[in-house]
Amino acid sequence: MKPIAVHLHLYYADRWPQFKNYLKNLGNYPYELYVTLPQQNAALAEEIKKFHPQTTVWVPPNRGYDIGPFIDFLHKINLSDYDLILKIHTKDQKGLQKTWLNGRCLTKKRWCSLLLQALLGSPEICTQNIAAFANMPQLGLLSSRYVITAESEYTEHLRPQIAQLLAKMGYKAPQQITFAAGTMFFVRAGLMQKVKECFSITDFPETGPGVVDGTISHAFERVLGCVITLQGCQISGFDRNDGFERLCKLQRLFRYFYSNDITTSHHQIIKICKIPVYYKKVN
Repeated sequence: MKPIAVHLHLYYADRWPQFKNYLKNLGNYPYELYVTLPQQNAALAEEIKKFHPQTTVWVPPNRGYDIGPFIDFLHKINLSDYDLILKIHTKDQKGLQKTWLNGRCLTKKRWCSLLLQALLGSPEICTQNIAAFANMPQLGLLSSRYVITAESEYTEHLRPQIAQLLAKMGYKAPQQITFAAGTMFFVRAGLMQKVKECFSITDFPETGPGVVDGTISHAFERVLGCVITLQGCQISGFDRNDGFERLCKLQRLFRYFYSNDITTSHHQIIKICKIPVYYKKVN
């Protein structure tokens, strides 16, 4: 049985206790932990290694948000040593910004919670996820069903960048692009070979403060989905959160009467009974 290669980009160091608890749900399943930090932190590195001795900790260049460090991680491992890779990171949860994805309203905090619960929510969930790859040969990437999307509004503005990145690997961009928004997932290690061969962390610009949409990192988030489907594999999610489903139904009902959103082109638009009553460019 090959171990899982777990890459954790621990940008927010104070989240380590939360992620440690999630990793405990892997139980006795063998895994090797690779942790990237934004800056040197000897005490934290020692604490992580005490929790899981088979751990490698390093500080990569601050490039590409969580994507750049993931590419750097790929260059530190031999993909053939693993069947599966688990990619997780400390997604920003600050602010009240909401995103409508697949007809559901996601806050940053809820988004992160859905991803981690789907991947590592309990020992039973971990067992089911790992077994799914053994039982479903076509399964290439597994994430939360709530964030796997093929909605064009999250892709079309990035399509030129996506096409360029895929061309570097010898691929042509598909008409429909499906990806796991938030880039936390289990993936078959072998499917990352082209990514490893064609890219390095230096392909990404230095990361400044805050998150700016429309960067190469956001395009690469979509590219990772394309890499799976273009190799004939599927992107799937099997989680179900009944409480979240009920909340979404109430939100959709309320949204019919009133909505106040920021579009991908950075315009605020307010609608009452689906009729736009306010539209303005925002910074």
